Amino acid sequence: MHIRSRVGSAFLKLAVCLFLLSSGCASVAKYPVRGTLAGQAISTTVDSELSKYYLEHYLRNDRTNPAYDQEINRAFTIWNQRSLDSDSLRELTQEFSPDFATLYFVSRVYQDPRNRKAQDAFHAQVATLRAKGPKEVSRIAKRFAPYLIAFVPGYAYKKDPATGADFAQQRRLMTEAGFKNVLIETDELATVDKNAQIIASEILRLSEEHHRIILVSTSKGGTEVALAIGKLLPPERLEGVKAWMSIGGLLRGTPSADQALQWPRSWLVRTAFFFTGHRGEIIEDLNTKKRREVFAQLEFSGDILTLQYVGAPLSGQIAEYVQGRYDDLKNLGPNDGLTLLADELVEGGIVITDIGLDHYYLDPEIDLKTFALASVVLGLLEGRDQQHRHPRPATSP
Repeated sequence: MHIRSRVGSAFLKLAVCLFLLSSGCASVAKYPVRGTLAGQAISTTVDSELSKYYLEHYLRNDRTNPAYDQEINRAFTIWNQRSLDSDSLRELTQEFSPDFATLYFVSRVYQDPRNRKAQDAFHAQVATLRAKGPKEVSRIAKRFAPYLIAFVPGYAYKKDPATGADFAQQRRLMTEAGFKNVLIETDELATVDKNAQIIASEILRLSEEHHRIILVSTSKGGTEVALAIGKLLPPERLEGVKAWMSIGGLLRGTPSADQALQWPRSWLVRTAFFFTGHRGEIIEDLNTKKRREVFAQLEFSGDILTLQYVGAPLSGQIAEYVQGRYDDLKNLGPNDGLTLLADELVEGGIVITDIGLDHYYLDPEIDLKTFALASVVLGLLEGRDQQHRHPRPATSP
């Protein structure tokens, strides 16, 4: 469950190609802002006065601008009745601004009691790890003794090991701390379908010896895990899988792939892939039309706890290396520089957002957050076990 500094960068080659081809040069208004949302301190700039007011005043019930209050109330009257999906957030973005939609996304996610509980537990655990360090890590590892963590890598994880898509650093840290873990070795350049078959086979093999497995995937690996457990394996073959954590998962594809399929960009991207030894078929494989259609047909077992860790950057927090792609996607809705945030969600899953992080998860405290996420997942699983052992009595009608 560790997110290495570049664990989300499994698409390095694709990202470089799209960065070089993106416009990404339009100037954006910058309004300094300070506030707190979903237990997270924010100090950056945003793209509109309304976004600034929403964070600094409206969310604190400090209603000092009747005109802005009316606009926000009107937006909520409409969008609170809609699903938190990419279509709805695209419309919200285009009517207001990308940052307003991102703030709304994080706020709406946090309103769910299960998400709020997990989010608060995550931040509390990070604070505890800051204070206690290795002693707290050791405590978490001991509680993890019954579990095997199975990591599913991202794209080109062998070809580009520096990206961290191979989970090497997190596996090392967890091994040193005493966590049982394994890497499910997929074909690094293969299609989603092929790797989903590999993952399904490995789940069955691992389940013969381990009865408590936690799957952890990143980026394209999340797309592959979703297909493996949502279609290829029936619930009775998944009894050993207790949880799945998706980190920046491209569950419904990426609009960057859609754009890369358009002429003349398609020719340039394919040429770049050819000379770098990558397969151009990955672009078609991850276009949003295809992946959304496939994802809509998946059915996930309610016995598997699903948690999505979602980086949610505001415009003032976008690093130079992801600026062009973020700008390409921002009018489509809140995004992490490679995929739309709403497209990372699993219905019924628990969501933890991290404001400021993009698809690359660069963070000086990422090691602490690794073990904090592990602790949260474990706590949720223990809570489930306790509920099963002591079910609530049925109430009379």
